[in-house]
Amino acid sequence: MKTQKQKAAALGTRKTAPTLIASVLRHLLQTGSLNKYEGVNVLGDWSLSSTISDLANDYGVTITRTREMIGRSRQPVARYSIEASARTHALDVLALMDGKGKKVAA
Repeated sequence: MKTQKQKAAALGTRKTAPTLIASVLRHLLQTGSLNKYEGVNVLGDWSLSSTISDLANDYGVTITRTREMIGRSRQPVARYSIEASARTHALDVLALMDGKGKKVAA
């Protein structure tokens, strides 16, 4: 478990823009799931796996990763979704990102 100081340091060194993180989180909450190709086409996120990592590690959002084959792809890709049990926390995190919520501990 990270200390408050470690969390603050991690938030200060984040490489993904907070608005992109909020957009991905909002999309996952509204549509249910997302893979890397949809991340590029729908949200313009060329590094979805990093954004998902930020959501999980910095904000404590529980993300489910399911492998799937896409079209003629030879390698499976991850489809990301938020577990039903984690939706309330994810909504609180999104409200905090939008400046409308209470402080949320990861």
